[in-house]
Amino acid sequence: MFNSVEHEEKLVGRKLADLRKKTHIPAQLLDLVEQVLDAQNKARGEARLPETPQAELASLDHVIQGASLLARENFRYDVQQAARLFVQFGNLLCGMGGAMAQAAGVALDEGDPLMRKAFEAFLKNDEAFFEGFGKRFPQAPKTLSFLAQSSMTPSIMALAENLSKTLPQDRTWEQGSCPVCGSLPFISALTGKEGIRMSCCSFCRASYRTFRLQCAYCQERDAAKLPFFTADEEPGYRVDACQSCKGYIKTTDFREFDRPSLPVLDDLESLALDILAVKRSFIRPTASALGF
Repeated sequence: MFNSVEHEEKLVGRKLADLRKKTHIPAQLLDLVEQVLDAQNKARGEARLPETPQAELASLDHVIQGASLLARENFRYDVQQAARLFVQFGNLLCGMGGAMAQAAGVALDEGDPLMRKAFEAFLKNDEAFFEGFGKRFPQAPKTLSFLAQSSMTPSIMALAENLSKTLPQDRTWEQGSCPVCGSLPFISALTGKEGIRMSCCSFCRASYRTFRLQCAYCQERDAAKLPFFTADEEPGYRVDACQSCKGYIKTTDFREFDRPSLPVLDDLESLALDILAVKRSFIRPTASALGF
């Protein structure tokens, strides 16, 4: 369900080298992403995780029936590490200038009380909290969600990786949502000769097998209601949409390409498909893996 830290670092390097060849992605953004992913990978291997009470874990039978192994709001995380990263990433934004720098500066100035509320809101998937802060900075409304999500992700991934070892690794999960934490996926991939669909969780980053012909969000399985489309400028990517719930998820299919795949950067590379999907009145109910 997870790449090792070492393999993840190699994928980041290869993928960013490819992305830097693309003129439509600002170099400043790639510089930021590279520094964030580098810090996250190091932090993931160093995270100190509080023990999860056994009573909060669902049984395997319940997970198979559709429950999450551990409810998202019950995820423990390395508070000190997350706080350090929050400040580190905030300073990175401040150094970029512009609207995000202004929003990040205020977030840092408001200090620990705001940071702790942001961490709690991310665990509870409280979008209203982040929207409230975002209204103060309409040109950079996702700044606080980026800081909270990016800061907490390393220890959340570390815990999810440990938890996932208790689950069957080759099972196809019917519910579509993440069997580890119950969150929705933000991107998927077709892999292997059979085109097995692997979804990637928007919260804990677990990768898990789901039905290929099924809406990622409402579980619609009528092929007539599940259109997909591509963009000539982004080979290897497609949008899988649903006419029942109007949701969409982007899917990588690199089986005929010699290209590295890393969900967080695949999502960034394929922004053109998000624009295309929105123009067709479809929506994605999750943010990117960086909180944007």
